[in-house]
Amino acid sequence: MNSLLPDWPAPMNIKVLFSDRRGGFSNTPYASLNLGVHVGDDADLVACNRASIDVPGEPFWLEQTHTDICINADIEATDRLGDASVTRATGKVLAIMVADCLPVMFTSVAGDIVGVAHAGWKGLADGVLFSTVTALGGNSVLAWMGPAIGPCHYTVGEDVRARFSSDTGFVEGSDKKFSMDLYAIAKEQLESLGVETYGGGLCTYCDSSKFFSYRRDGVTGRMGGFIWME
Repeated sequence: MNSLLPDWPAPMNIKVLFSDRRGGFSNTPYASLNLGVHVGDDADLVACNRASIDVPGEPFWLEQTHTDICINADIEATDRLGDASVTRATGKVLAIMVADCLPVMFTSVAGDIVGVAHAGWKGLADGVLFSTVTALGGNSVLAWMGPAIGPCHYTVGEDVRARFSSDTGFVEGSDKKFSMDLYAIAKEQLESLGVETYGGGLCTYCDSSKFFSYRRDGVTGRMGGFIWME
């Protein structure tokens, strides 16, 4: 498999892996390292793809529904309905899946707690990053933003624009649509919470050889972001 490693000053015990679409077993249109069980791909092939991810244990998968819910992965829950999670447990692997939405990895500067968030426009509007930073304790936090759809290919209507109080990340076009920059919006939100922010700028839509993109392809696979403490 191929993976993207973040460039951020995380403590040495913090490990991150972000899978791209290459190196798996799935066939077109899910070729090839699809990790999503909910997109219509063959379940056995998805299981093989998930087994090929080089992480130290079974990931803490979420049932993502574009909410602001952050789950404490160290507490047993009856379901995993949410779009972010945190853990203080060494060796516990947190996971999210994306195919245009923004993946954000978090760690404390001390390296004693980590988190991950799935931030599409709904999550950003509803405060998923705030929920995650709050669950992390709020102070001395680093964040890395992985690949997401860029403003070059992401347009939204006034209904979406109206959900945000800040103009940051929106540029109005002649067709009354707005280009939306998930990276810029997330960075503003995170920095307002005192979080040091890294990454950004890799557009999933632009690079079809590496990244799945729902907006580009419609029927497609999902990539995964994983973080854990050694």
